[in-house]
Amino acid sequence: MTDVAMLEASLFQLRAAASDIDAEVAPQLGLSINILANAITAGGDGVNASVASDIEFAFKDLSAAVDELPQSEADRLAPMMATLRRDVEALTAATALDPAMIAQIGAFQSKLRERMKAIERQTFIEGGNTTLPHPPEMLRDDAIPIARQLAAAGFQTPSLNMLISDPASTRLHSLRDISDELDVILG
Repeated sequence: MTDVAMLEASLFQLRAAASDIDAEVAPQLGLSINILANAITAGGDGVNASVASDIEFAFKDLSAAVDELPQSEADRLAPMMATLRRDVEALTAATALDPAMIAQIGAFQSKLRERMKAIERQTFIEGGNTTLPHPPEMLRDDAIPIARQLAAAGFQTPSLNMLISDPASTRLHSLRDISDELDVILG
């Protein structure tokens, strides 16, 4: 059985156990189960880091919905949630980004932060003629392999792609957008 098949089986058991919980008591539960089911279905053709991240996010949402249930209902669902948690953790571990890639992204984000701080400081200097570190063209060179590797892992990076396609248009807000985009990917 594949990891997604195991998740589907665990979710089937949870769905069956949750079917008799009153929707007025737990309005988010059914929605959260459906969102997780959709995320798992999206992984039916293959699971990469992006799909696993979506599944993990949907599971966390479901966990929050279960936490809002009356204690007796939450306790009844606890074994199925524990099984789902183990399956989700195994899937995310199996598809995790390479530690070298994570380090490369961290180093790139450090450069982004350094440039952002310099731009912010520049606004307080009369004349603003301070030389800024890490010109966009150099950031672009660092961004290309990161974008390729993230695309191979299934992640979309529109802000990073904008830097690559048009480094001259890079401004403070676009640097923040890139950093935020990478933070979301890294979780």
